[in-house]
Amino acid sequence: MAIPNEFLKFGSPLIGLFALYPFYIVLRNCKSYKEAFILCFIHGSVTHLLSSFWLGNFAGFAIFTLGASDLGTGFFEGFFSLAYYFPILFATKSQELQLSSGKLHFELPFRIFWFASVYVIWEYCKSTGFLAYPWGTLSMTAYEWPLVTQIADVTGVYGVTFLFALFSAILGEGTLLLGRISNSVYGRIIFDSYKKTCATALILFIATVLYGAYRLSSPRAPVKTMNTILVQQNRNPKRENEEEDILLAQKLTQEKLDEYSNSSETCDLVVWSEAVLLKRFPAAELYYKFIPSEQPLIKFISESKTPFIIGGPEVFNNEKHEFGNSALLFDKKGKFSGSYTKMHLVPFAELIPFRQYEPIRKIIKKMIGFSYGWTPGKKPVLFEIPLKNSIDPEEDFKIYSLAEDSKLQKEKTVFVSTPICFDDSAHEVCHALYHSGSEVFVNITNDSWSKKNSSEIQHFVVAHYRSIEYRTTTIRSANAGYTCVIDPTGKVLADLPLFEEGALSYKVPIFARKMTIYALYGDWLPWSLIFLVFAYIFFAVKRKLQEEESLKKITTTRVPHSIAWYELWDSVRKNYETTFAIDWNNWNI
Repeated sequence: MAIPNEFLKFGSPLIGLFALYPFYIVLRNCKSYKEAFILCFIHGSVTHLLSSFWLGNFAGFAIFTLGASDLGTGFFEGFFSLAYYFPILFATKSQELQLSSGKLHFELPFRIFWFASVYVIWEYCKSTGFLAYPWGTLSMTAYEWPLVTQIADVTGVYGVTFLFALFSAILGEGTLLLGRISNSVYGRIIFDSYKKTCATALILFIATVLYGAYRLSSPRAPVKTMNTILVQQNRNPKRENEEEDILLAQKLTQEKLDEYSNSSETCDLVVWSEAVLLKRFPAAELYYKFIPSEQPLIKFISESKTPFIIGGPEVFNNEKHEFGNSALLFDKKGKFSGSYTKMHLVPFAELIPFRQYEPIRKIIKKMIGFSYGWTPGKKPVLFEIPLKNSIDPEEDFKIYSLAEDSKLQKEKTVFVSTPICFDDSAHEVCHALYHSGSEVFVNITNDSWSKKNSSEIQHFVVAHYRSIEYRTTTIRSANAGYTCVIDPTGKVLADLPLFEEGALSYKVPIFARKMTIYALYGDWLPWSLIFLVFAYIFFAVKRKLQEEESLKKITTTRVPHSIAWYELWDSVRKNYETTFAIDWNNWNI
């Protein structure tokens, strides 16, 4: 319920604070690793199922997108149960004795911070790599608390996850301690340790809020602006009449172009969503000079005298069936000028292993009715759009420039990057684009197949963190939503309603590029926690093995129970009873 859903549109950070409270309690009460595995499996699979149920609407791929991903998420988190349970599994005998006596008072804060750290590592691992799926995460619950989310430019989203997991763990530990403290002779020591842990967490929360207030209140003026039109067609992604869709997009675009003309301004860029065009480029450029027949696309762009970015397919190798899901750039004369191809594809839906082989394609077609899949892009790409100012790129990458003289910079420009759909959730993709010199993220996406508001908003919440992490503007042009403009603090400056056709024109602010801590060092927080966790595991295993070796060296001597031994014991017992005998006659009642 804390993640954006059909009832709470943007989720609930208040519920998010308590979201892991029951999970912590049941893990603390585990009696075995097997029990911990089952509980983690249930937590992972149920959270995924209830928050991402809309994956079942992904064409014929529900068996992969929802079924397989749900089982995979459950087993993956089940694997992490070993990490949650490790401190108990590898505790030494001396630790167990001290813990039971209440003397091992540092164990309490260790348990709390261990849980929060492992949970951060879990969310990092599920959000990274080939099978990355950064949905259903704790950081998604915090959207409506911008004072907290601003920490993302330092720690990434994982700082938010750590704070929320820490709160749940402290609350859970406090609940479990209620009975234990009152019945323990060491209650004062335990309670003092708990208070210090709470104080540490409170300091972290206060520091985060103060930092957020500082960032939100800091004056920030754009160095330039870009008049932009974002088109939201709200069309069925499995449409049959491409011409109708293009004509609708042209109609919505023209309405906004006319508004600019009436206000004596010009539009700098028009953005249509992902997969608007169906024919493969570059060969399709000739096709769209005649289609739609009422108003050919290329002619429409040239008459508008404005650069366009439109989602469409691109051919790399026909024989190997290598096609890219791309953002296509057209200059103000309607000429196809370059493209960026989506780099992070959805596994088993867009990126199907061995799809280049005919038998695999036949199997897929037999299972779901058609052969599908894309080839991922290999390199970051920037589009240089004529504008007001230009910033030199930092590293080796491609630039498709529409400026008449880019090198001399007689025309001022803006460097635009176009992460496509799932790309804006991939840290590594946005990191590469930003370091290439991107001044604004222009995301094109098509989530209309989900048919659910929660799907659109969840994608937006994941994407809005990119603006905070890199302190840059993000533009989103979606087929059905959420089309919006996001400023560097994650605030929505302008938007369109979900699942409604329309167009949004906005003077997009472009800010000076600054390297945040996150932009410089990336996901340093989860990697630091991974190092600390493995360091503890190494030394814990070493300490456990040393204890076992030392116990093996301890020898005992058996005393034979002979007749002489029993006679000696009998005399000792009689002597004891005589010495310590009580004269009940003299007992003073």
